[in-house]
Amino acid sequence: MVITKAAADETNTKYAQGGVAVVNDLEKDSFEKHIEDTLIAGDGLCNEKIVDIVVKDGPERVQELIDLGANFDKESGGDYKLGKEGGHSEFRIIHHKDITGWEMERTLLEAVARLSNIEIIKHCFVVDIITQHHLGYLVTKSTPILSAMACTHSIFTPMK
Repeated sequence: MVITKAAADETNTKYAQGGVAVVNDLEKDSFEKHIEDTLIAGDGLCNEKIVDIVVKDGPERVQELIDLGANFDKESGGDYKLGKEGGHSEFRIIHHKDITGWEMERTLLEAVARLSNIEIIKHCFVVDIITQHHLGYLVTKSTPILSAMACTHSIFTPMK
C-alpha cells in the first residue's frame, strides 16, 4: 500500500532533473572509483557500508528500471548516453533528457498499476499507525514481524 497526500505522481522524485550515477562499463570505470568519488564528495558524512551497497547494486537497480520500461537517453549507435557531473571522475550519469526523476517515477507508477497486490491511496493523510508495540507486544530487535495486516492498523482520513 502506498499512501500519498496528493496525486500519486506528485513527489520530489518527479522534479529531479539530473541523472543516476551508475557504473556502466567496467573497462572504463569501476565500483572502487565510484565509491571513492562518492566518499570524497560526501566529505566524511557518508556511511561507507551504504555507499558500497548502493554503488555495487546500482547497475542491477537501473537495469530493473530499464526492464520496466524506463527510457534513458541513448547515442545514435544504441549505447546509453552517459554524462559526467560534478564529483564524478568518469562518465557514469544515465539520464532521460533533463527530467530523469519524472521518467523514473512514470516507469514505477506504470509498473505498480500492473500489479494487483499494490494499492495506491491518494489524497489521504495518515493520522496514526498502530504497531505491535501499541497492541501490547514486547518489541525488541529479535521480535518477529507480524504480517502487515496483523500488526499495522492505520486510520485514514480522506481529504475533501
